[in-house]
Amino acid sequence: MHNMKLVIVGAGKVAYYLIRELTREHEIIIVEQDAAAAARIANQLSAVVVNGDGTTIPILKSVCENADMLIALTGKDENNLIACQLAKRVLHVPKTLARVNNPKNLEVMEKFGVDKSFSGTKVLAEMIEQEIDYVGLRILHSIEKSDHVLIDFKLSATSSAVGKTLFAYTFVGSSRVVVISSEDGKMITPEGSTVMKASDQLMMVCSRDELEDIWKEMVRG
Repeated sequence: MHNMKLVIVGAGKVAYYLIRELTREHEIIIVEQDAAAAARIANQLSAVVVNGDGTTIPILKSVCENADMLIALTGKDENNLIACQLAKRVLHVPKTLARVNNPKNLEVMEKFGVDKSFSGTKVLAEMIEQEIDYVGLRILHSIEKSDHVLIDFKLSATSSAVGKTLFAYTFVGSSRVVVISSEDGKMITPEGSTVMKASDQLMMVCSRDELEDIWKEMVRG
Protein backbone atom coordinates (compact mmCIF):
# COMPACT_ATOMS: atom_id res chain seq x y z
CA MET A 1 0.00 0.00 0.00
CA HIS A 2 1.42 3.39 -0.92
CA ASN A 3 0.85 6.64 0.93
CA MET A 4 -1.77 8.96 -0.48
CA LYS A 5 -3.13 12.38 0.32
CA LEU A 6 -6.84 12.26 1.14
CA VAL A 7 -9.08 15.29 1.71
CA ILE A 8 -12.22 14.56 3.73
CA VAL A 9 -15.05 17.11 3.79
CA GLY A 10 -17.28 16.71 6.85
CA ALA A 11 -16.18 15.49 10.28
CA GLY A 12 -19.15 13.44 11.49
CA LYS A 13 -19.26 9.87 12.78
CA VAL A 14 -18.62 8.33 9.37
CA ALA A 15 -15.51 10.49 8.95
CA TYR A 16 -14.26 9.58 12.42
CA TYR A 17 -14.61 5.86 11.74
CA LEU A 18 -12.90 6.19 8.39
CA ILE A 19 -10.05 8.42 9.53
CA ARG A 20 -9.26 6.06 12.38
CA GLU A 21 -8.89 3.27 9.81
CA LEU A 22 -6.78 5.27 7.38
CA THR A 23 -4.51 7.66 9.32
CA ARG A 24 -1.81 5.08 9.94
CA GLU A 25 -1.07 4.79 6.23
CA HIS A 26 -2.05 8.08 4.64
CA GLU A 27 -1.88 11.87 4.89
CA ILE A 28 -5.37 13.08 5.75
CA ILE A 29 -6.76 16.61 5.80
CA ILE A 30 -10.28 17.15 7.18
CA VAL A 31 -12.43 20.16 6.29
CA GLU A 32 -15.27 20.87 8.73
CA GLN A 33 -17.49 23.97 8.76
CA ASP A 34 -18.66 23.66 12.36
CA ALA A 35 -15.93 24.98 14.68
CA ALA A 36 -16.90 22.75 17.63
CA ALA A 37 -16.92 19.58 15.49
CA ALA A 38 -13.58 20.58 13.93
CA ALA A 39 -12.01 21.07 17.37
CA ARG A 40 -13.44 17.80 18.64
CA ILE A 41 -12.06 15.70 15.79
CA ALA A 42 -8.70 17.50 15.94
CA ASN A 43 -8.40 16.51 19.61
CA GLN A 44 -9.34 12.88 18.95
CA LEU A 45 -7.30 12.08 15.85
CA SER A 46 -3.85 12.76 14.50
CA ALA A 47 -5.02 14.40 11.28
CA VAL A 48 -4.87 17.99 10.02
CA VAL A 49 -8.23 19.73 10.51
CA VAL A 50 -9.25 22.90 8.65
CA ASN A 51 -12.25 24.82 9.95
CA GLY A 52 -14.03 26.08 6.85
CA ASP A 53 -16.65 25.49 4.15
CA GLY A 54 -15.66 22.56 1.93
CA THR A 55 -18.04 23.67 -0.83
CA THR A 56 -16.03 26.82 -1.59
CA ILE A 57 -13.07 27.16 -3.95
CA PRO A 58 -10.73 29.10 -1.58
CA ILE A 59 -10.97 26.46 1.17
CA LEU A 60 -10.70 23.49 -1.20
CA LYS A 61 -7.82 25.11 -3.09
CA SER A 62 -5.89 25.48 0.15
CA VAL A 63 -6.11 21.74 0.93
CA CYS A 64 -6.38 19.95 -2.42
CA GLU A 65 -2.93 20.57 -3.87
CA ASN A 66 -1.44 17.16 -4.81
CA ALA A 67 -4.46 15.38 -3.28
CA ASP A 68 -5.15 11.90 -4.65
CA MET A 69 -8.76 11.73 -3.53
CA LEU A 70 -11.54 13.87 -2.05
CA ILE A 71 -14.16 12.12 0.07
CA ALA A 72 -17.29 14.14 0.85
CA LEU A 73 -19.06 12.97 4.02
CA THR A 74 -21.36 15.78 5.09
CA GLY A 75 -24.99 15.15 6.05
CA LYS A 76 -26.21 17.08 3.00
CA ASP A 77 -26.11 15.44 -0.42
CA GLU A 78 -25.98 18.76 -2.28
CA ASN A 79 -22.88 19.81 -0.32
CA ASN A 80 -21.20 16.49 -1.05
CA LEU A 81 -21.97 16.90 -4.75
CA ILE A 82 -20.62 20.47 -4.87
CA ALA A 83 -17.41 19.53 -3.01
CA CYS A 84 -16.78 16.63 -5.40
CA GLN A 85 -17.56 18.66 -8.51
CA LEU A 86 -15.24 21.51 -7.51
CA ALA A 87 -12.46 19.09 -6.56
CA LYS A 88 -12.76 17.16 -9.83
CA ARG A 89 -13.51 19.83 -12.39
CA VAL A 90 -11.79 22.92 -11.02
CA LEU A 91 -8.93 21.53 -8.91
CA HIS A 92 -8.34 18.31 -10.91
CA VAL A 93 -8.32 15.91 -7.97
CA PRO A 94 -8.10 12.45 -9.64
CA LYS A 95 -10.74 10.63 -7.55
CA THR A 96 -13.89 11.79 -5.77
CA LEU A 97 -16.16 9.79 -3.50
CA ALA A 98 -19.40 10.99 -1.94
CA ARG A 99 -21.62 9.81 0.86
CA VAL A 100 -25.28 9.72 -0.18
CA ASN A 101 -27.74 10.33 2.64
CA ASN A 102 -30.79 9.80 0.43
CA PRO A 103 -30.37 6.71 -1.81
CA LYS A 104 -32.55 8.42 -4.45
CA ASN A 105 -29.61 10.74 -5.11
CA LEU A 106 -27.13 7.97 -6.02
CA GLU A 107 -27.85 8.31 -9.74
CA VAL A 108 -27.59 12.10 -9.64
CA MET A 109 -24.17 11.92 -7.97
CA GLU A 110 -22.71 9.64 -10.61
CA LYS A 111 -24.30 11.59 -13.44
CA PHE A 112 -22.61 14.79 -12.28
CA GLY A 113 -19.05 13.59 -12.08
CA VAL A 114 -18.72 11.88 -8.69
CA ASP A 115 -16.52 8.82 -9.31
CA LYS A 116 -18.23 6.68 -6.69
CA SER A 117 -21.07 7.20 -4.25
CA PHE A 118 -22.20 5.03 -1.36
CA SER A 119 -24.67 4.98 1.48
CA GLY A 120 -23.20 2.49 3.97
CA THR A 121 -20.15 3.07 6.17
CA LYS A 122 -18.77 -0.44 5.76
CA VAL A 123 -19.14 -0.26 1.99
CA LEU A 124 -17.26 3.03 2.07
CA ALA A 125 -14.31 1.66 4.02
CA GLU A 126 -13.95 -1.28 1.62
CA MET A 127 -14.37 0.94 -1.41
CA ILE A 128 -11.70 3.39 -0.29
CA GLU A 129 -9.35 0.59 0.68
CA GLN A 130 -9.56 -0.82 -2.84
CA GLU A 131 -9.15 2.57 -4.49
CA ILE A 132 -6.18 3.45 -2.30
CA ASP A 133 -4.41 0.16 -2.60
CA TYR A 134 -4.44 -0.08 -6.35
CA VAL A 135 -4.96 3.19 -8.19
CA GLY A 136 -5.72 2.42 -11.84
CA LEU A 137 -6.91 -1.12 -11.14
CA ARG A 138 -10.59 -1.86 -10.60
CA ILE A 139 -12.10 -4.88 -8.92
CA LEU A 140 -15.18 -5.55 -11.05
CA HIS A 141 -16.53 -8.62 -9.32
CA SER A 142 -15.79 -10.95 -6.42
CA ILE A 143 -16.29 -14.58 -7.47
CA GLU A 144 -18.57 -16.37 -5.01
CA LYS A 145 -17.17 -19.05 -2.71
CA SER A 146 -13.58 -18.33 -3.73
CA ASP A 147 -10.88 -15.73 -3.10
CA HIS A 148 -10.79 -14.88 -6.82
CA VAL A 149 -11.79 -11.55 -8.33
CA LEU A 150 -12.35 -10.15 -11.80
CA ILE A 151 -10.22 -7.03 -12.37
CA ASP A 152 -9.52 -4.58 -15.16
CA PHE A 153 -6.80 -2.03 -15.78
CA LYS A 154 -4.86 -0.23 -18.49
CA LEU A 155 -1.48 -1.83 -19.19
CA SER A 156 1.28 0.58 -18.22
CA ALA A 157 3.75 1.58 -20.95
CA THR A 158 6.58 0.81 -18.51
CA SER A 159 5.39 -2.74 -17.70
CA SER A 160 7.66 -5.58 -18.74
CA ALA A 161 4.55 -7.23 -20.27
CA VAL A 162 4.45 -4.69 -23.13
CA GLY A 163 5.49 -6.26 -26.42
CA LYS A 164 5.31 -9.80 -25.07
CA THR A 165 2.89 -12.53 -26.08
CA LEU A 166 0.61 -14.02 -23.44
CA PHE A 167 2.55 -17.26 -23.81
CA ALA A 168 5.97 -15.62 -23.29
CA TYR A 169 5.01 -13.39 -20.34
CA THR A 170 5.23 -14.83 -16.84
CA PHE A 171 1.98 -13.82 -15.18
CA VAL A 172 1.69 -13.45 -11.40
CA GLY A 173 0.63 -16.74 -9.80
CA SER A 174 -2.49 -18.26 -11.32
CA SER A 175 -3.74 -14.97 -12.82
CA ARG A 176 -4.95 -15.06 -16.40
CA VAL A 177 -6.28 -12.69 -19.04
CA VAL A 178 -9.96 -13.07 -19.91
CA VAL A 179 -10.31 -10.37 -22.56
CA ILE A 180 -8.25 -7.51 -24.02
CA SER A 181 -9.64 -4.26 -25.36
CA SER A 182 -7.11 -2.42 -27.55
CA GLU A 183 -6.66 1.35 -27.49
CA ASP A 184 -8.80 1.70 -30.63
CA GLY A 185 -11.64 -0.18 -28.90
CA LYS A 186 -11.19 -3.56 -30.60
CA MET A 187 -12.07 -6.56 -28.41
CA ILE A 188 -9.45 -9.32 -28.56
CA THR A 189 -10.05 -12.89 -27.40
CA PRO A 190 -6.72 -13.84 -25.78
CA GLU A 191 -4.57 -16.53 -27.34
CA GLY A 192 -0.99 -17.57 -26.57
CA SER A 193 0.25 -15.58 -29.59
CA THR A 194 -1.60 -12.37 -28.60
CA VAL A 195 0.89 -9.52 -28.07
CA MET A 196 0.16 -7.11 -25.21
CA LYS A 197 0.51 -3.42 -26.03
CA ALA A 198 0.81 -0.30 -23.86
CA SER A 199 -2.63 1.13 -22.99
CA ASP A 200 -4.43 -2.14 -23.75
CA GLN A 201 -7.34 -2.55 -21.33
CA LEU A 202 -6.89 -5.97 -19.72
CA MET A 203 -9.61 -7.90 -17.90
CA MET A 204 -8.14 -10.64 -15.71
CA VAL A 205 -9.07 -13.22 -13.12
CA CYS A 206 -6.74 -13.51 -10.14
CA SER A 207 -6.78 -14.30 -6.43
CA ARG A 208 -6.90 -11.41 -3.97
CA ASP A 209 -3.39 -12.09 -2.70
CA GLU A 210 -2.03 -11.60 -6.24
CA LEU A 211 -3.51 -8.09 -6.62
CA GLU A 212 -0.55 -6.18 -5.25
CA ASP A 213 2.00 -7.90 -7.48
CA ILE A 214 -0.20 -7.51 -10.58
CA TRP A 215 -0.63 -3.82 -9.77
CA LYS A 216 3.13 -3.34 -9.31
CA GLU A 217 4.10 -5.23 -12.47
CA MET A 218 1.38 -4.30 -14.92
CA VAL A 219 -0.43 -1.14 -13.77
CA ARG A 220 2.17 0.94 -11.99
CA GLY A 221 4.87 -0.60 -14.19
